[in-house]
This record gives sequence, structure tokens and C-alpha cells, in this order.
Amino acid sequence: MTKQQLLELCRSRPKTLILLVLLILVNVGLAVYEHTVQEPRIVRLEQEWAAKRSRSAGGRGDISEIYRQGLADLAQFRERAPLKRDFTRLIMEIFEMASNNGLKVVSIAYKPAASKDGDLLINGITLNLSGRYAGIKSFVSDLQCQHTLMTVDSFQIASGSVTEETLSLKLDLSLYLRAEAR
Repeated sequence: MTKQQLLELCRSRPKTLILLVLLILVNVGLAVYEHTVQEPRIVRLEQEWAAKRSRSAGGRGDISEIYRQGLADLAQFRERAPLKRDFTRLIMEIFEMASNNGLKVVSIAYKPAASKDGDLLINGITLNLSGRYAGIKSFVSDLQCQHTLMTVDSFQIASGSVTEETLSLKLDLSLYLRAEAR
């Protein structure tokens, strides 16, 4: 195609030429956008995804840092456990919570045991309480608000009679205590 034929084609079909130039400009613009914006973002997102995947698979980075963080977490956990000498005070607080919620302590039993590593003492406590449903509900809520290391192992509510509103509650707790320094 000669230069003269090309100029004649442009004069005879200006709309087609404008459309062709517009399509070329859009194509160039999209290629620039892809290389300057999309590709770096995709690379960054792939790296973040790979890092999250390796963390969830157990590869959490520097082993020594993980070990130090684990030791710090264990020390903080042990600090939250009250001392063994505070056992009586904690039991009295539980009695007081029960009394404040209108519950009567029918019986209490506890069984001390040492944890596997010997660092914590675990006292299994069985409480038998009686009272109204609202008091029991409030008592359990108060137990959850305690800042001591205590777990509710089992929880049983029974009604003694169809005509009475009094319920009995059997609660098995585990109270974790720190051994005294020797």
C-alpha cells in the first residue's frame, strides 16, 4: 500500500480511522495499567497469602522468637494463678457469691491434685447449691467474671419438686493454684 492510497483511505473513512486510533489508545492504556498497578498488587497479595498460609501450616517464622513468646505466655499464665495459700479466700468468695445470689450451699467437697509438670495445683471442687433459677443464673455469670484460673467441668440443674421453685445445682469446678515458693 502506498502513501497515496493510505491518505485516500483515511479521507474516505474517517470514522473507522478514529475508532482504530481509539482502540489502539485504549489497548496501550490498559497495558500500562496492568504493568504499573495490577501486577505489583497481585505480587504483593500472593506474597501475603503465602505468608498467611505458611503461618497457618505451622511455619510461623523465627523459632527462637516463637520459643521466647511461648515462655512469656507461660509466665503470664502462671502469674494469673493464685497462690495455694489463697485457696480458703477463693472458697469464701465463692460462698459469698452464692449468698449474694440467694443460693444456699448444701455441700462442698474438694480434691487436690498436682498438674503433670508439678508447677500448678489443681483442686477439683464439687458444689451443691439450692435456690431459684434467677439466682443460679446470676451465680454462674458471677463465676464467669472471676479473674482466677477456674474452669467449670460439669453443671447439673435438677428440680426437687414440681410445685416448688427451688432448684438444686451441682457444679464441678477446677481451680488452678500456684505452689508456694520453697
